[in-house]
Amino acid sequence: MKVTVEDIGPIQKRLSVEIPADVVSKEFDSAYNQLKKGANIKGFRKGKAPRSILERHYGPQVESEVLEKLIKDSLSDALKEANVELILDPQLDSTSPLKAAEVFSYSALLDLWPEFEVPKYKGLELEEPLVEVSEEEIQEQLEALLRHFATVESMEEDRPVEKGDLAIIDYVGEIDGEPVDGLSEENYYLEVGAGYFNPVFEEQLPGMTKDSEKSIEVSYPEDALNAKVAGRTVQFKVVLKDIKKRISPELNDDFAKKIGADIKTVEDLRDRLRKQLEIDKQKAAKSSLRQQFLEQLREQVDFPIPDRLIDAKLTQMVDNVIGHLQERGMDLERAGMSEDRLRAKMREDAVGQVKTEIILDKIAEVEDIAVDHDEVSEYAKYADSQSQRLGVDKKQLQNAMVQNVLPKLRAKKTVDFLLKQAVVKPASQEVD
Repeated sequence: MKVTVEDIGPIQKRLSVEIPADVVSKEFDSAYNQLKKGANIKGFRKGKAPRSILERHYGPQVESEVLEKLIKDSLSDALKEANVELILDPQLDSTSPLKAAEVFSYSALLDLWPEFEVPKYKGLELEEPLVEVSEEEIQEQLEALLRHFATVESMEEDRPVEKGDLAIIDYVGEIDGEPVDGLSEENYYLEVGAGYFNPVFEEQLPGMTKDSEKSIEVSYPEDALNAKVAGRTVQFKVVLKDIKKRISPELNDDFAKKIGADIKTVEDLRDRLRKQLEIDKQKAAKSSLRQQFLEQLREQVDFPIPDRLIDAKLTQMVDNVIGHLQERGMDLERAGMSEDRLRAKMREDAVGQVKTEIILDKIAEVEDIAVDHDEVSEYAKYADSQSQRLGVDKKQLQNAMVQNVLPKLRAKKTVDFLLKQAVVKPASQEVD
């Protein structure tokens, strides 16, 4: 077997392998001998069909099996000879025609671990955000609760729509006089000024009266997620069918009791909200420290990243978006999103995440941080129970966990370890 390695980039090589003709012939002979034992061909007793007949009936099948076996059997030894440290499995690049008694060759692309100096990771200075809950924040939470429990009623007075109203509208979006698929809705509830729709669109609604019509023009940026409207101007034909308002309950002890069995008064409710806000801010503070730390790590080093790693991360991120949309009964098309544009917008974030993972992996090696046996066993038990519940292959689920879950657990352990080495200073308070 002849093995050659060609540099095609700082983190990529091309591995070329040439397998001698006698080895190729031997694999074809073995495959046909095995096939001959069980082949049922009309006019021949089982196991007696000549090879020429077998080649006529099963040639493409045998060729595929031999090709797979030749690559599988030779690749491991070829990689040892190449003496490279791979960050991803090899990717088959090309193969020569495969024929018995002839030399067979193939090539594979090898993505390598980038080489870089491990950045300084001990003694980094971080600023811990203040964890304080203001009365204004508690009041905002109370108002949000009241809105949640509010009833919705049509307006009795005859007046134009105002900010804060619920406008019930029909709308159709058109470009050059033609309706745009996905930009139309009937009886759509829009809270005017809440910013849940398009801001330019919402600004044009105040002043409309019930049963009135209006044309609203919205220009979309070139990088809009919806490819149908990116860089285009859409004319929305809008009909205001009704104006509704929220009738919030009165904030009193009776309302407070509805929120929880242990809440008896408005003051109890305020205390509950204060504690929850404190918990949320403490979590946010920890997340901020983590992000500060990882950002400092990334800023210290620069290195190329395999495109396949970035693409895999992007696929994972897009799948998460799709999953969240499905929970709301939607998909990318109904949400007006183009997957290509979504990937383009997320690419920078994906690069940052992959870079962080590579740095953390290197530090974990230096500090000998690993997922211990008990943690692995716990995940193995979980995979076993989940495979039975979901009716999927246990080994397949375990492999997925090894590839996806355990590296994340190792990364988390690494960050937890590193944060203990950091110098955390309280945030400076501004003096009025």
